Amino acid sequence: MISKKELNFFSPKPLILISIIWLVVGFIFITSKVETLKSEKYQNLTTEAHDKLKTLINEKKEALLFVTLPLANDILIKEALAKRNIQRLNLLKFSDNLSKNTSLKGTWFQLISSDGKSFYRSWIDKRDDDLSLIRDDVAEMIRNPHVISSISAGIFDITFKSMVPIYKNDNFIGSIEAISNFDSIDLKMRDAGYEIIFLADKKYKKLLIEPSKKTFISDYYVANSNYNKEHFEIVKTKGITHFLNEMPFHVNEEKNKLISTYHLMGVDDKEIAYFIIFQDLDAIDFSSISRVRDSLIFFLFSFFVFLILLSFYIYFTNERREIQQRNINLQKKVQTAANELEHLSRHDHLTNLPNKTLLIDRLEHSINVASKNGQKVSILFLDLDRFKEINDTYNHEVGDKLLQDISRRLKKLIKEEDTIGRFGGDEFIIILNNSNETQTVEVVTNIMSAMSEPFNVNKVKLHTTFSIGISIFPDDGNSRDILIRNADTAMYEAKSNGKNRYQFYDKKMTELAFERTTLESNLRKAIQNEEFEVYFQPKIDARVDKVIGLEALIRWNHPELGLIPPVKFIPFAENIGLIIEIDRWMMREAAAQVLLWKKENIVCGKLSINVSAKQLEDDNYVEFLSQKINDIGIDPKDLEIEITEGLIMKHSLHVTSTLNAIRELGISISVDDFGTGYSSLSYLKRLPIDKLKIDRSFVKDLPHDKDDIAIVKTIIALANNLSLELIAEGVETKEQRDFLLSEGCHNIQGYFYSKPLKVNECREFLLNYM
Repeated sequence: MISKKELNFFSPKPLILISIIWLVVGFIFITSKVETLKSEKYQNLTTEAHDKLKTLINEKKEALLFVTLPLANDILIKEALAKRNIQRLNLLKFSDNLSKNTSLKGTWFQLISSDGKSFYRSWIDKRDDDLSLIRDDVAEMIRNPHVISSISAGIFDITFKSMVPIYKNDNFIGSIEAISNFDSIDLKMRDAGYEIIFLADKKYKKLLIEPSKKTFISDYYVANSNYNKEHFEIVKTKGITHFLNEMPFHVNEEKNKLISTYHLMGVDDKEIAYFIIFQDLDAIDFSSISRVRDSLIFFLFSFFVFLILLSFYIYFTNERREIQQRNINLQKKVQTAANELEHLSRHDHLTNLPNKTLLIDRLEHSINVASKNGQKVSILFLDLDRFKEINDTYNHEVGDKLLQDISRRLKKLIKEEDTIGRFGGDEFIIILNNSNETQTVEVVTNIMSAMSEPFNVNKVKLHTTFSIGISIFPDDGNSRDILIRNADTAMYEAKSNGKNRYQFYDKKMTELAFERTTLESNLRKAIQNEEFEVYFQPKIDARVDKVIGLEALIRWNHPELGLIPPVKFIPFAENIGLIIEIDRWMMREAAAQVLLWKKENIVCGKLSINVSAKQLEDDNYVEFLSQKINDIGIDPKDLEIEITEGLIMKHSLHVTSTLNAIRELGISISVDDFGTGYSSLSYLKRLPIDKLKIDRSFVKDLPHDKDDIAIVKTIIALANNLSLELIAEGVETKEQRDFLLSEGCHNIQGYFYSKPLKVNECREFLLNYM
C-alpha cells in the first residue's frame, strides 16, 4: 500500500517542476555533449592530417637519400670531381626523369669539392663559390664526411637536402647533394583531401635573398606555389600568430573550414617552418554525433513526456490503480530481462552480431524461402588473415576491439534483409538472400575495398584482410551444413593462394582437400622414416674460382613418387606446423656432413641454412641451435643463417631478439631474395645482418635489361654503403657472371658453376675447386 506521504511526493506539482528541471538540465547536457564530441572529432581529424603529413615528409627524406646514395658511387660523377671536368655531366636530365617518373618532383643536384666549393649545380651555371663559409652542413662534411639528411632554408627556398660523401681509392674527394622542394608534399596532401599553406619561419627572411615564389605574409615566406587563394586571405586576415599558438585546431565557421598547424622542426629542435592545414567541414562525417544527439534528445523528451503523463495519471488514479500499474511495470521488467537473456543466447557477446546458433537458423530459413521461390542464396565464409599475429604482437584486448571495429564496418556493407554473424574466433559468415553471382562479387569487392583502410585501435594503426570462400544454394549443396562446409573449403583455397582474395566453391576443391590430407599423412611418415636428403649448392668467389661456402637444400625421396622438390611440400609443412621438425633435421644432417669433409681437409667455406619464420618465432630455437652446435662440434663461425626479406619486414620484437641471440653465438646472418620486397634502410641498419643476397629475378635478364641493371647496381651500392657482404644467386651464364664481377659483386651462386649436388657429387666438386 502507498502511504499518503508518498502520494503527496508524487503529486502533479512536484512532478511538473521535476520535469521542467529535467528538460533544462537535459538540454544543457546535450549541448555540452555534442560540443565535446565535435571537439574530439576535430582533434582526431587533426591528428590524422598531421600523421599523414609527417609520413609524407619522412618518406620523401628517405626517397631522396635512396636516390643520392647510388649517385655517390657513379663513375662519371667520381671522374668529374677527380678531374675537375663537368662536360659529361647532365644531372638536369636526371632531375627531369625523376619529375616525370617518380614522386620526387622539383629535385636538383649539386657537386661540392672536398674543400667546400660548389663544383657543379644542375640548375644554373654558377660554380666555385665557397659554401663552407656560409653553410654549417658543408663545413661539417669537410671535417667529418658522412651521410647528412635534413630540411633547411636556403637563399631560394626551404628544401629537403641529402648529402653523401664521395670517395675514390678510399680518399674523400667531395660530396653530392640532392635538393628537393615541398611541391610534391603539397600535391600528395591535396590528393588526400587536404589543402596547405607552407610558411618558412620569419627568422629565415634575411636568408631568402632570392625566393622562388616571392610571396610573404608578414615576415613569413609562403613556400608552396599552388596554395588556395581563399585560404591565403584567411591566414593573412587573421594574422600568422593566430595559427601558431598552442590551440590544436581552429574552426572557421564563416568559411566552413577546420584549420590546424603542423610545426616542422629543424635539426636543432627549433621550428623551421609551419604547415597550415585546411579541411572542409562539409567533407566531415558528423552522422555518428547526430545519432548520439538525436538519441539523447529522444530520450530527454520521452522521459519529459513520461513525467508529465505520470503526473496527470497519478492525479486521476487512486491507490488501487497505482498498485496495479506497479505490477504491470514489474511484469514488463521481467519480460525485458527474458528478452535480453534470449538475445544474449543468440548473439555474440563481443560484436553483438548473430552467433553460430542464430546464423544456422537464419540460413535454414533462407534455404526454405529460396527453395519455394526458385531463388539462390550466397554463403560467404570470411576468415581474418594474420589475426593471431595481431593478438600475439599487441594483446587480446586490442584483438577484441579490432573485431568490434571490423563488425561495424561489415554491417554497413550488406542489405537489411541479409545476415552477417560471427561464426567463431576470427571467422564471420554472411548470408546474401536472393542474390546472383554478380551481386555476390559486388558485395565481396566492397568488403575487400573497405578492409584496405587501416583500423585505428588504441592509437595503433592495424592492417588486416579477409580470405573469403563462397558457396551458393542450390548449386553447391542443399543443406546448411554442406553449404557452410563448402564455403569453408573455398575459403581455405583462397588463403592457400595468397590470402586477401575470394574463391568460389567447386568440386575440385573437395578433391584438393583430400589431397592435402594425404600429403599431410605422407609428410608425417617422411619425418618418422627419415625420407629426406640433403643437397648442397656451392658458392664461388668468381675472381679466383674457389669455393667460399655451401647452401644446404632439402629433397624428399618419396618411396613411391620419387624425388619431390621443396616447393611442393615446404609451404604446406609451414601451414600445418611440421616445418620446425624438418628444419631441425636439415640443420643437424648438413652440419654433420660438412664436419666430416673438414676432417678430410676438404675446404667447404661457410654452411648456409635456410630458416623459416616459425623457427625464429619458436622460444626454444636459440637454445636448440646452441645445443646442436656443441653436440655436432661445428664452429659457429662456419655457419650462416639465411632469412627472407619478408621476414625482415615483419620485424617483431621477438624475431629481432632471436636474431641478436644467433649473432651472439657467432653465426652470421644473410638476407635471401633481397630486392623482391621493400626493406626500409632503417631496418637494414638496426638488424644484425651480415650479407645481402641478390634475388635471381634481377639476375636472369642481365646484362640486357636496363631496369635489372639499375636495380642490381643500386643493391651493390647499398651493400657497400652499409658495409654488408654480397652474393648473387641464379647466375647461369658467363655474361651474367662477368657483369656482376665488373660491378663489384664477386661472390656467385648458380648453375653457371653448379646445380644443387648430392653428397658424393658435392665432395668431388669441392676437391676440384679447393
